[in-house]
Amino acid sequence: MATVQPVQFLCDMCHHGVRKRNVALRGWTPQMDLKTDKQPSLRERNRLRTRSDILDAAAEMLGESGYAGLALEEVSQRAGLSRGTVYAHFPGGRDDVVREVYLRVADAVYVRGISLREEALHPAGRISALARALVETTSSASGRFYGLMGPDVVPILSGVRRTSESFEALIKLDLSTARAEGQLHEGPDIDALSTALSGAIRASGARAAMNPETAEQQIAAVELLAAGLLCKPVQG
Repeated sequence: MATVQPVQFLCDMCHHGVRKRNVALRGWTPQMDLKTDKQPSLRERNRLRTRSDILDAAAEMLGESGYAGLALEEVSQRAGLSRGTVYAHFPGGRDDVVREVYLRVADAVYVRGISLREEALHPAGRISALARALVETTSSASGRFYGLMGPDVVPILSGVRRTSESFEALIKLDLSTARAEGQLHEGPDIDALSTALSGAIRASGARAAMNPETAEQQIAAVELLAAGLLCKPVQG
């Protein structure tokens, strides 16, 4: 098991930059984690609240009409702000807003997945926990776009590490652990299995985005797939 611990470390680290960038959107700072008396000023709290309102409005619009239908004029109206205020927070315009919305949701999905995974008692449960984190998000109005992103968004997200890549690394860790414990046959390639399960999770997220009522079905389906792979009993 010691040989797979670095995978966990790398997976945690790969989202460190995303978390560092996005936690500010929720008003968190490292100083707060140290429980100092220093709190954000009223001006800073207002800035963060305004920024969050813009991203909330943009997320819902992306879920309704996609990237092509996202207009900053409507974003500003939904957020109850002027267009100039939107540009003051996001000088890069629409692409800047879309990128930040994506990063915020991706970070939330990752953190939620890690939290649920730690509560699971067996490998199949840990894998389905990742599915739940994604599907719960994409089946919501504010996260729907995350499961339905088209090719027009790809250039905007250039250089951004996808949550699915991090989830795939976690699945690989779970399968490696299961094999070491005798719960997975020696034959199948773990990389191939991890990619296949990660793809199933992404597809489940897409279906839940289109049909939110299928969310629980998709989560259960992923767990059944994982459990089917891990049917070999522990030896001894």
